[in-house]
Amino acid sequence: MKVYKKIMNVLGYLESAIQVIIGVVITVIAFANVCVRYLSNGKLAYTEELTVNIFVLMIMCGCALCARSGSLISLSLLFDLSGKKGKKILAVVFTVISIAFYAVIVYTGWDKTATLLHQHKLTASLLIPEGYFMAALPLGGILLILHSIEYMMDILTEQASCMQDPEPVKKEESEA
Repeated sequence: MKVYKKIMNVLGYLESAIQVIIGVVITVIAFANVCVRYLSNGKLAYTEELTVNIFVLMIMCGCALCARSGSLISLSLLFDLSGKKGKKILAVVFTVISIAFYAVIVYTGWDKTATLLHQHKLTASLLIPEGYFMAALPLGGILLILHSIEYMMDILTEQASCMQDPEPVKKEESEA
């Protein structure tokens, strides 16, 4: 399990670096598009295509990083009210359900990617295979599965922050 955690730490670092790079690239592209639009009343058609498709990759990587820390949007009422044993049981149940959903994303994303690559469909402006951009969905689904397993393992080994007992509040003695 320590090896898996080390691998996931490296993967998490790479994902974070990719997020930063994507953020910079999207910002530069969007800024260039605005400048061109302002200066020439036209637009760079490929920038919209590129921005939207790269943003999908950014969202999928971001969701995976959130799954790693247990920060995905969820209804945590039952989880928060449970004790340590209940949290462990719920973590396994929630992880199994989540993995089933992410597996559907991987399967359908891969199927669509393979179809687009097989059909040799090209993007309208950039004229590169659409399947390259569609590959962000199965890649993101795989990352979500890996990080969901990582978070479940953290809960089962009580390393997740939700399993830690809160620090008791220290009362200061009032000087009277």
